[in-house]
Amino acid sequence: MKLILVRHGQTYSNERGAIDTVIPGASLTELGWSQANDVVADLLTYEPDAIWRSDTLRTEQTATPLATRLGIEPVVRPGLREIAAGSLEGATKESAMREYIGTMRAWIAGELDLRLGGADTGRETVDRFDAVVREIEESGAQRPVIFAHAAIITYWLGVRAQGITEEMRKVHLHNTGIAVVEGTLDTGYHAQRWMHIYKP
Repeated sequence: MKLILVRHGQTYSNERGAIDTVIPGASLTELGWSQANDVVADLLTYEPDAIWRSDTLRTEQTATPLATRLGIEPVVRPGLREIAAGSLEGATKESAMREYIGTMRAWIAGELDLRLGGADTGRETVDRFDAVVREIEESGAQRPVIFAHAAIITYWLGVRAQGITEEMRKVHLHNTGIAVVEGTLDTGYHAQRWMHIYKP
């Protein structure tokens, strides 16, 4: 199965640099809506046969142009939502973002029992995303698009995808940025794309 993972478009929280992991969360800005429309052409090249998204307003809005174009009703799962920020929720200070990203990197390095801001552990976070990926695999879809969030996509690929290059690791997943992996949870997923970087 080929998984096409897409970060949502720009939100008002993104615009002011705030950590936003609550439900339903902020809506898309005007730029965010433009991004959601513009990414459709790129996504259509993968010939998607299903759309899944988290239960946030921003993924609902970002998925709408593709869903409308294909006539597909997105499947909504809370397990695809962003990594919970806990006590860091709403913070705009650089130190809070460093703690948020630093904890995620520690999880990728193997410290899965750390809690982020007193909220979820790395193990709990990857398990709930895995559960949805397993459901997608069992649905029979071959090229599903998942609309989710920057940190959870980065983290999940960091622990589940093989073949991630150093060049890929240095590139931040921008709004409506695309990541593509192929495989299954049982056989392992292999990275094929991260933003503008493609594996041969």
